[in-house]
Amino acid sequence: MGSYFVWQVIWLAAYVLFGLVLFQLMPQFSREAVDSVEHYGASFGLGVLVFFGVPIAALIACVTVVGLFVGIGTLFLWYGGLYYAQTIVGTLVGQWLLGRTRETWPLIGRMVVGIVIVRLATMIPHAGGWIKFGVTVWGAGAISLALYRRFQPPMATGMAPAMTPIPPTATMGGAVPA
Repeated sequence: MGSYFVWQVIWLAAYVLFGLVLFQLMPQFSREAVDSVEHYGASFGLGVLVFFGVPIAALIACVTVVGLFVGIGTLFLWYGGLYYAQTIVGTLVGQWLLGRTRETWPLIGRMVVGIVIVRLATMIPHAGGWIKFGVTVWGAGAISLALYRRFQPPMATGMAPAMTPIPPTATMGGAVPA
């Protein structure tokens, strides 16, 4: 029983260290992912798609010689993303408790508090596995949503498409023969 808690503390330290490194390497993306996790429905729905769809697509890509490297690389990135997903949700939990912030070091402090709470919740007998699955799916969707938003071209806000109105007497395609 004692070794179980030692392993949990080691995993907790690993999550904190992993989050610390990623929040320092990618501070803007980490903030975007934490903002995306607040869109509960979109994050969770996209997370289900990513959780199950990416490994299937990667395995299909592994069928060819060229696709083998793409598929294996995708599986490694997917697995790393699942690890990062719990860190993102932990940061949101920390923000719920300690308030929102945009600065990097206070955000890291909220991440540590949130990860401790998430890891404690995953230790609950019979429910911990489901909590971990839900947190992982939710966070993976938030990361995917942040990536999607990052690669979309910026759109001008408040502008209508440039269209000229068609007069009511005009016919489409020119004059109609008699």
